[in-house]
Amino acid sequence: MINFKTSAPLWACMVAAVLLAAVLLPSAAILTPNSAYAFHTFGGTYVVTIVPGAAQKESLYHYYPPKIAVPRHTEVAWFENDPEQPHTVTSGSPGSPDSGQLFNSGVMSYLYFFQYEFDKAGDYSYYCQIHPWRTGLVHVSDQSTLGKNFEFSTGTGSTWSLSEFDRNLLKFEPTTVSLEETTPASYYFTMANSDTKQTVYSHYFPSTNNLQVELISGSNYNQTTTYGPDRASTIHSNPGAFHVQGNFAPGNYTISVVLYSVNGKLSDPLPLDQFKFQLTQ
Repeated sequence: MINFKTSAPLWACMVAAVLLAAVLLPSAAILTPNSAYAFHTFGGTYVVTIVPGAAQKESLYHYYPPKIAVPRHTEVAWFENDPEQPHTVTSGSPGSPDSGQLFNSGVMSYLYFFQYEFDKAGDYSYYCQIHPWRTGLVHVSDQSTLGKNFEFSTGTGSTWSLSEFDRNLLKFEPTTVSLEETTPASYYFTMANSDTKQTVYSHYFPSTNNLQVELISGSNYNQTTTYGPDRASTIHSNPGAFHVQGNFAPGNYTISVVLYSVNGKLSDPLPLDQFKFQLTQ
């Protein structure tokens, strides 16, 4: 289980940081996608892209990201962004008897999408029936912990092994404040090294009834970058996952989350929680 711990002095510092950041960074919640990223208008809260040139065996990526770790009940949407070839998203592996039994997109043309909600823990492989060398993996975890104001779940459970997954989707759901998917809300997220007591990342995020933040770790990231969210939908109001990539070293970390505002009004009192998790090599 993911451990939960509350510390009054840390809470006091965190609330002060939230209020100070609100004054100094009024536009912090506005995130600019990078050159390889764009909003998608459809359902699904986590986007996997079928990249241009995906039909070529020598392509660096076919599905991107090719391997993800998400909490249970995450809805993944595959977006067909290859103008040269049609593709499929088919569960299982080529030639396996269960191929396509769990999900199968059928033939997807350019700019089409397919989505599927993963409601059970496990490893789910998939491939393209037209180009069977194109494969991907979705790892689903059902571990979660209940804090005083939030339920916290991750794609890897209590320990994130960097050698197994370079990315990990975190999800925070308020439990003491009733929010609809159409209710605008903002959250303040802080990640600190528990051993050094140093804050390694903090940011405001606009969302609705939950906050989803994917951490992406890599030694080639010389600075921490935030992008997203994954979609701007006219069907659902939740924006989906945000992404934070940086060089997150192995160690013990504390995640702090605050429900800062609801419907444009400052939450009073501020619902906040702290959760601990471990990164291993």
